[in-house]
Amino acid sequence: MNRKFWILLPLFFLIGFSGFGQDKKNKADSEAADSAIVLGKGRLVLKDRIYRQNASYITFGYGAGHSFQNGGLDQNMAISYQHFIKKLGLQIGYHSSSDNRTWWNSDQKLNDLFLGAGKRWEGNRFNFAVFGGPTWAYGRYTWWDEVNQKSWVHFFSTPGLRTEVLFTYKVAYDIGIGLSAYGSLNKEYSVAGAEIHLFFSTAFVRNYN
Repeated sequence: MNRKFWILLPLFFLIGFSGFGQDKKNKADSEAADSAIVLGKGRLVLKDRIYRQNASYITFGYGAGHSFQNGGLDQNMAISYQHFIKKLGLQIGYHSSSDNRTWWNSDQKLNDLFLGAGKRWEGNRFNFAVFGGPTWAYGRYTWWDEVNQKSWVHFFSTPGLRTEVLFTYKVAYDIGIGLSAYGSLNKEYSVAGAEIHLFFSTAFVRNYN
């Protein structure tokens, strides 16, 4: 048995060493695939494509949140455009929160037209951004009239504030999927929640060769 052990021991080392070497090669190949060559003037080469750094992007989000108006669970969706001038980011978009899957037929709904300022931190595989600013909130909700023993629909339109934090994993440099956390505050219908979003950037310039 001792002889078999000493005979097989070098074989185990050989297998382990080759596996270790293969892992290092795979890791090196992966790091090489993600490494970028910076060209200057805000451009880089990644996987034989030229991209613009700090480029504008669009996000489409869908998720769920808490309604402080009715104390229940709302579904929400948002579409926004983020534009960047050096380190300053400007965000404009539309957000909606509703208690009903039929968006256009709900009597419990918030709409936000929002404008925000913020900042981003960008890498080859991630994008992190924070925005906040004013909104114009409008919508409707139902309330119970104790005197008439009847339910009424209340329509509203009011200014508010909205903040959002977005983390995106980039499948490619200009396409990704991520998670957003947001809060929308106004005197009529305040909500807070999270969304899964899709990320589409205008970073692509052209193929390198």
